[in-house]
Amino acid sequence: MQDVFDEIINVLARGEIAALSTIVSSKGSLPMSKKAKMLVRHDGTFAGTVGGGCLEADVWAEARRVMTTGTPSLQRFILTEKHAGEEGLNCGGNVEIFTEPIGVEPLNEVFEAVCQLRKNRGTALLATLVAGERTPGGRKMMVTDTGETVGTLGSSWLDERVREERDRVISEDVLTVFSVDRGEVAWRIFMEAILPPPQLFLFGGGHVSRAIARIAKTVGFRIVVIDDRPSFANRERFPEADEVVVEEFDDVVGKLSIDPSSYLVAVTRGHQWDQTVIEQAVWTPARYIGMIGSRRKITLMWKKLEEKGVPRHLLDGIYAPVGLDIHADTPEEIAVSIVAQLIQVRRAKGKPAHTVPSLALSPEIKDSI
Repeated sequence: MQDVFDEIINVLARGEIAALSTIVSSKGSLPMSKKAKMLVRHDGTFAGTVGGGCLEADVWAEARRVMTTGTPSLQRFILTEKHAGEEGLNCGGNVEIFTEPIGVEPLNEVFEAVCQLRKNRGTALLATLVAGERTPGGRKMMVTDTGETVGTLGSSWLDERVREERDRVISEDVLTVFSVDRGEVAWRIFMEAILPPPQLFLFGGGHVSRAIARIAKTVGFRIVVIDDRPSFANRERFPEADEVVVEEFDDVVGKLSIDPSSYLVAVTRGHQWDQTVIEQAVWTPARYIGMIGSRRKITLMWKKLEEKGVPRHLLDGIYAPVGLDIHADTPEEIAVSIVAQLIQVRRAKGKPAHTVPSLALSPEIKDSI
């Protein structure tokens, strides 16, 4: 999955122009994520998507026009069968798509700040003025969780209104348009959360780990592979990895940048190393910790860890056996079940770990683990 914000920086670095189309409001049955974005480059190629079909073709054409005029626009669509195109998309909702030029000051400064923030794994609210009298649409400002501000919506009191929104919890759920009225003048502001990309730490460089890395990369995870064997933790074996770490498992967890958007999966070559990883991982702020293995061996491991002082409630929060219950057999199928669970946890709203169904391994795999 190509990151649209990263590609914006690439466009700016090349001194090119482009246009960014963002779904700012939606209602009903839609053939795309409500967080969809599409960046159209000057040569007509694009990154991201707003749903495909004729809808995307219409938005692509508008992006080309915005590139030429330098003036942003807000399009409204009532989705019908005509927007489905050859893809046969399920349509039946309403959607608003805001398209703005890329490569035009002062927006460049905001986009650069967004990418730097994501690189530093920070969080912020990004506000875009999509409509308003007397003030041209397309102005942007970003307010970080620490209160730092980049950009402006064009007036101090509009900026202050956005700063007030920062007091809300910045989460993936922040995605809304709100109106601000002042006398006879009305503005519409699109608010979205800027969050660090989720990062997946794979402990172990075996067949299952390789399959997980390939799939997880396509759904937006930053991949970090850890193994104590250079022949298993290397770029040739894991071309999808953003980072490869060759370290002993004994104390490696404390050397990693694990935060609340981190996902940890222990798939090492043996339970003695899995136990070493889990013993360290339970004390981290990771969003998800999972471990492969049979229920019998997990029960024995939990007993050992409790004897070493690990509280039971921390162990109960681990996804073990890891993965959704799809009766997976091969490494590739196991990887599908694990990545599906990662997505489920990422999209869940605070559900405790132990309520999610775990992977049902085939008897052959259970006996071999």
